[in-house]
Amino acid sequence: MAYDIGPRIGIEGEAEFRKQIQSITTTQKTLATEMQDVTSAFDKNDQSQENLTAQNKVLTKQIDAQKQKLDLLRDGLAAAAEKYGENDKVTQGWQQAVNKATADLNKMERQLQGNNDVLSKVDDATDDASDGIDDFKKSVIDASDESLKFSDVLKANLLSQVII
Repeated sequence: MAYDIGPRIGIEGEAEFRKQIQSITTTQKTLATEMQDVTSAFDKNDQSQENLTAQNKVLTKQIDAQKQKLDLLRDGLAAAAEKYGENDKVTQGWQQAVNKATADLNKMERQLQGNNDVLSKVDDATDDASDGIDDFKKSVIDASDESLKFSDVLKANLLSQVII
């Protein structure tokens, strides 16, 4: 015969909070494996546009899921604080979960920003290279025009010498 000797106290809707959080956590685990798949397809230090763009797609999904989780955790924290008070063990557990989720979100956002910074530098370098190629083409055309003018002068001098 089983005895239930402990009180069962819970926040109203806490089970629903936990169910939603577990669902988001499962989604995050799936996205983490997706990120592993993306990063394993490239060299460890690969900073190519293709790699960073693929990472950004997954990071954006991870950030969205993390924001949803953080919102739920904040709701749970507010409900626990209201029911048990700020210094209760249950409330402190919710606060710790909010703090950890916030730190994880900040880390993901920094990684996304870092990727975007590298992509921006790559775009700038590509634009600079394109401008350099255009400048080179223009200088070749200008040099070609100048060489034609010089050859025309030489021909005219040679022809005038022949005439004389």
